[in-house]
Amino acid sequence: MHFSKQDKINIYQLYQQNYRYSEIKEYYPIEKGNFYYLVRILNRYGIAWLDRPHHKWTRQEKKKAIDRVLVNHELRRNVALDLGLSSVGMLTNWIRDYRKNGYNVIDKPIGRPRKKTITKRNQKKIKSEDKKIKELEEELLYLRAENAYLKALRELAIKDQKKQK
Repeated sequence: MHFSKQDKINIYQLYQQNYRYSEIKEYYPIEKGNFYYLVRILNRYGIAWLDRPHHKWTRQEKKKAIDRVLVNHELRRNVALDLGLSSVGMLTNWIRDYRKNGYNVIDKPIGRPRKKTITKRNQKKIKSEDKKIKELEEELLYLRAENAYLKALRELAIKDQKKQK
C-alpha cells in the first residue's frame, strides 16, 4: 500500500509515542518490514527525508550498492538505509535484475512506456490500409453474390435437363 507523506509522519510520531507496531497496524495497514524500515530511515535522516528530491540512480551507484551486498556481504537493509533508498525492495530489485541480465547493471526507463503517437505518415498508412480493407470487403461481397448467382444458374440448368429427359 502507498502511504502519503502525512501518513508516514503519523506512523513515525505514533512510534515515537511508544505505540507498538501491532497497535499502529490497526490504523495503518503497513507491512512489518516496511514499518521498521520507515522508522529507521526517519530516525537517521529525519522527517526532511520525506521531502527529498527524486534521485535517478546511475549504473555506477547501483553497482556499488549491489557489490556491497553480494561481494562485501552487507545486509540489504543496512545498504538501503545508508543510501537513503525508499525501500529495501529497490535494492532487492536491482540485485534481481543484475543477476537476470548476466551480472550487468542495465538502466530501465522510468514509468510507463509512451503511447505511440500517430504521425501524418502513420496516419496516411492507416488510411491506405483502411481503404485497402474496404476494397477487399467490397470484392468479397461481389464474389459471394457472383458465386450465389452461378449456383442458382447451375440448379436451373440441372432442372432443365431433368425436364428434357
